[in-house]
Amino acid sequence: IAHAVREDLGAMRAASLCSLTLLAPLAQGLLPASLSLSSGRTTTPARTSQPSMAGALALAKKTKVLESVHEVMAESQLMFCVRSEGLQVNQLNELRQKLPDGVVLKCVKNTLINLAVREHEQFNAPNIEELLQYSNYWFFVPETQMRESVKVWNDWLKENKKENEIMGGVFGAELLDGNGIEAVSKLPTKQELMGKTASLLKCLPTKLARSLKEAGAVRIARGMKEARGSKMARAVKAASEKLPP
Repeated sequence: IAHAVREDLGAMRAASLCSLTLLAPLAQGLLPASLSLSSGRTTTPARTSQPSMAGALALAKKTKVLESVHEVMAESQLMFCVRSEGLQVNQLNELRQKLPDGVVLKCVKNTLINLAVREHEQFNAPNIEELLQYSNYWFFVPETQMRESVKVWNDWLKENKKENEIMGGVFGAELLDGNGIEAVSKLPTKQELMGKTASLLKCLPTKLARSLKEAGAVRIARGMKEARGSKMARAVKAASEKLPP
């Protein structure tokens, strides 16, 4: 009997050892990465090639911002920037309420601006990096609102006693400084040019008729003058022929 009991105990110990051997890899995954079942020493956690959750969230956020920049660039003809230093978020939120329809104000990282402009011909200036040295707020402006957007910003600076003047921007794929942006903002829009052209065309028939009328009157007067001179010459000639030799 004692012999049989010893054999049973030996079999149980062997089975237990086998179970522990099988369960060790599973238990290893449940323990902190710094511990090991095989020894009491700490180990360095293995590196993984997969991005961390924080990195994935940051990438998703940047992608979303880049998409929004693409959207506003597609609807704009002018973009200009001001330094973000000293500008408060609540103040800029109030400014956004005063901006003309279609004008968008964004704080965008320089790397994203540099990526976005490559996809938009009107903003793909080769030397745009000159404006991408500091943190900026960017204005994205449709053609019809260029004059008003610059005016609103300059008025806002005076009202709030700020010194964040326009540093520069891009128009027609050309990099401009602050003075260039001011000059571009004063250009007539396409609608204004079309309106002036239509007014000129409308006035043209009247002016043309007046000119033709005046030209006709001049020709008639000249003809009459020439006719009178010709008649006088013929009368003198006839009278001279009748005189006795």
